[in-house]
Amino acid sequence: MNVQTPSLDIRHYLTGHLVEVFETMLSMKVTPLTAGQPPVFIERVTGSVGFGGDTVTGAVYLHLSATFANRITTAMLGLPPDEAIGETEVNDVIGECTNMLAGGLKSTLCDRGYDCAVSTPAIICGTSFVIESPQDVQHELLVFDYDGFRFAVEVHIKFNQTN
Repeated sequence: MNVQTPSLDIRHYLTGHLVEVFETMLSMKVTPLTAGQPPVFIERVTGSVGFGGDTVTGAVYLHLSATFANRITTAMLGLPPDEAIGETEVNDVIGECTNMLAGGLKSTLCDRGYDCAVSTPAIICGTSFVIESPQDVQHELLVFDYDGFRFAVEVHIKFNQTN
């Protein structure tokens, strides 16, 4: 049975947490967008971290254009924005950014009695893919902007009733 928790506004929490992570770790001031369509990318890099426990399961996805993923990587590594970097570095940095987002959500869930653990980050790269969840899973899509780069955080979460 799917049970929603009124004690946690996931959209509000993740918006604030993402803004904080980007300012602290990347020195980037991002703006949450309240309206509009999710960004469409020609080349996309998506970080994914799952979380799960007896009372909650889900995943956090960070969707970025390949260009913005490169920009984030150079920012985190303290390099000039136009510095040439490799796929391994991009994957590591985007995985770590996604891990920070999921880790913050995990801590908040645990603080509210929804004990869970997170998975190792995974990276999905491509030009055309969709992440889908079953109907009984809560889905949140948050869209942000940084200097003309639009990107998104997607959360799939299911609260399970224990007997």
